[in-house]
Amino acid sequence: MKSFITNLKTNWQAGLTVALISVPLSLALSIASGAGPMPGIVTGVWATLIASLFASSNYNIVGPAGALATVLFAATVAPQFGIGAAILPLIALGVGIAIFIVFALRADRFLYYVPASIIHGFSAGVAVLIASSQLFDGAGLALARTGHFIGDIELFGAHVGDANLYAVGTFAVFLTFILLWKRFVKKIPAVIPAALLGMTFGYVATLTHLPVTTLLDKFGAITGTLYLGFDMSAVSTLLSSSVSILAYIKVVILVAAIAILETLITAKIGDKMTRTQCSSRKELFGLALANIGSGVMGGLPATGVFLRTGANIKAGATHRTSAGVSAIATALIAVVALPFFVYLPAAVIAAMLINTALGLIEAETFKEYWKRDKQSFGIAILVAVITILEDPGLAVLAGVMVALLAYVDRVSRGHSHLIYNFEGGTMSDIVFSKGITVPDTSVRLALYSIAGAASYISAPQHSANLRKLVRSEHVRAIAVRLRDCYTLDLDAVEMLEEIVHDAQVVKKPFYITSVNDEVRAELMKFPVLARLLEQGTAFPKTGDLLRSLKIATT
Repeated sequence: MKSFITNLKTNWQAGLTVALISVPLSLALSIASGAGPMPGIVTGVWATLIASLFASSNYNIVGPAGALATVLFAATVAPQFGIGAAILPLIALGVGIAIFIVFALRADRFLYYVPASIIHGFSAGVAVLIASSQLFDGAGLALARTGHFIGDIELFGAHVGDANLYAVGTFAVFLTFILLWKRFVKKIPAVIPAALLGMTFGYVATLTHLPVTTLLDKFGAITGTLYLGFDMSAVSTLLSSSVSILAYIKVVILVAAIAILETLITAKIGDKMTRTQCSSRKELFGLALANIGSGVMGGLPATGVFLRTGANIKAGATHRTSAGVSAIATALIAVVALPFFVYLPAAVIAAMLINTALGLIEAETFKEYWKRDKQSFGIAILVAVITILEDPGLAVLAGVMVALLAYVDRVSRGHSHLIYNFEGGTMSDIVFSKGITVPDTSVRLALYSIAGAASYISAPQHSANLRKLVRSEHVRAIAVRLRDCYTLDLDAVEMLEEIVHDAQVVKKPFYITSVNDEVRAELMKFPVLARLLEQGTAFPKTGDLLRSLKIATT
């Protein structure tokens, strides 16, 4: 109890700060997800509270996130479901169960193989989708979105002449205010004064009958509640068709993967900022329960959110108590102060969401990719484009496939280098990325080193290189150094046996050096290699071989 009181005294201010950010953002993101205002608030209460109790990070804030908004909105308008926003709590529940299965099977380790370039590309694509979706509210156009980027742009272009100038002016002023506030005021997040000023302006606009659309105009009176539940008839509709079930599973898997990656990355960034270490396993467990709880209460899928996590750290948080305080404060604001939030103009919410979208695009990361890693830059752009133009799930899958193929291409070249010892004692050390070139002068010994893992992927390249050496009339002897090779699979061992056999056919001396015990055990399973290792043609060190051949080592 004493430690709880101490943590409460230390963290209540940070928790309150996060709550003041969370309420307007949760409203905005919930609306952007196609759910209306309240599901975001419910998520911001229950998902945040449950994660604060069961997760590991002292700083990570779990709640509704911009990275999920476009995926969730697409689900609300998907014809496969046909139940509108009622699908979202079911998705949250499914995501929680999926994350728990990942946790139980320890399968989260496979998600670590997803390159960061895919996450950055996905976030940039989502940012564009969020920004494009806010064009309508920013221009005061009461049109039903198509759920597709091209369709929305065409629809907006067809009706841009009907834009409400009051809405456009409100949007422009508040977006400028938010960007300038972020630029010059660092201690207080811009969303807090923007929400307060927006509610004041919306209230005045309502009294004076200015044609500015508020949440009250769009959704009517909003009752503050902490429980929405979910429609059981929606469950029946969902389970009535194999098409809807498969579509549901697809969405759940995609949202779960994004939630896991976003949460763990945010937790890792929080650890880096505070020089602490949280348990990724426990963080995953807390995320699973947070999503299940949010779904049961009628909320949205939740994930770790860096904006709120960063604000939590900057506000002086030292313990998960701050997240708990944030959840409770959000609940109090929802119950007591929500009548004031109904005066928020839709154009102001659009400005907030544009600001959120800008935060999802990490421009510095893209610059670094362009300077240092063009391949990662290309993958990120590919994922962003497919996310925008086609489908977020397809974008992530395409990014993973391209990244995997690129990795396989690198590995297939083999981690190796070659040293030629020429007659007369001269030596040439060659580092290569593709095939080797055999000199047209006499080589006393070609020393070919294999590093890392020799596998079915790299075996063909190693085979092509070694066959060139075996067939060259200028190479008198070959040695394969395995000092830095820590494992070989069956394909690699068979490749090596074939090369040794070919060398024996043409009566070319072939040596193996620096074999560790694990690799030696694999080689001994093959008769040709076993004889090579036992007949004095294998050496513990490469230097031993060079001395036996009277080749200078300097």
